[in-house]
Amino acid sequence: MTSLSVPPDSGIVISVNDPAHLIAAVPHLLGFRPADSVVVIGFGGANGKRVDPLVRTGLPAPGDEGAVAAMLATVFARQPGRAVAVLVVGSDPGPPPDPGDVPHRRFVTTLAAAFEARGRPVESTLWTPEIRAGSPWRRYDEPECPGVLPDDSATPVAAAVVSKGFVTFDSREEMERQLDADDPAAVARRERLLRARAHDAPADVAEAFREVRSALGPVDRGEPDLPDERVLRLAVALSQPRVRDACLAVALPPGSERSLRAEALWLALTRKLPAPERAEPAVLLGFSAYVRGDGALARAVLDKAVAAMPGHRLARLLLACLDSAVPPARLHRLGLAEELSLAVAPV
Repeated sequence: MTSLSVPPDSGIVISVNDPAHLIAAVPHLLGFRPADSVVVIGFGGANGKRVDPLVRTGLPAPGDEGAVAAMLATVFARQPGRAVAVLVVGSDPGPPPDPGDVPHRRFVTTLAAAFEARGRPVESTLWTPEIRAGSPWRRYDEPECPGVLPDDSATPVAAAVVSKGFVTFDSREEMERQLDADDPAAVARRERLLRARAHDAPADVAEAFREVRSALGPVDRGEPDLPDERVLRLAVALSQPRVRDACLAVALPPGSERSLRAEALWLALTRKLPAPERAEPAVLLGFSAYVRGDGALARAVLDKAVAAMPGHRLARLLLACLDSAVPPARLHRLGLAEELSLAVAPV
């Protein structure tokens, strides 16, 4: 599973000349602590030091190194930028490397060659068994000079990310668990109530807009307290494509107070609704996560949307964009249609 992430553009400064602090920044920029992963960090901007984007994927199985290297090089060929750094997280599953060597050297050599062939130089190649305080790290080109990682939670990057309201999960699995049903029995109850209303007349579009605007207004960043009746009304409102599409606008500008309040609502509804109704708030959450650069969360929640409604066209479109590493900024136009933006402007 590949994750494309763009760090929040919030004045976060990372020293690309300090490998230990660069490694320690990765969980906070990615959104979770990676394991058994390769993370490719792109550098761009006017000074060539802005981190944008990060791409993470699992370490390849033996024999798959060339295919994974080609995939990563192709992803970055679509991205602006000057150079990349490669970080491998995880031990070698095979026999221990020679003393003083670094695990996964063959893969890193293959990966660097793939990037060089596409004109994207690899500035540094780094390894650590895990991103934890006190873990060793090494450079592939200087394996005889090991270092020790600092406490990543005490770094300026961690503080900056927290100040923006973002959460760093301890693992990808922990991040995905936040999408689980909050109470399976309550979800089953709401499913029965929704099916009982299946033959009711469709809600008026204007009324549906008012329902969503009302719910978005007072929502805190924490999970909102939504009684069943309101959850059902919101499910019915979001089932109308025009209403759902209008709600894409609240994801912009990415990372704003308004967009984060909306994310809290979409997450709560994703956890509280049954399939197929949960697909609509899940798509809205996935779009919002995507445009603010959280590719890992976007993929996880969009997969949930497709599982709830396999034919969901918008969810599949956004997943295809993730697979093709379409930069988040290019998706802004989905939320900028004038008519739809005006529909939610009072939020």
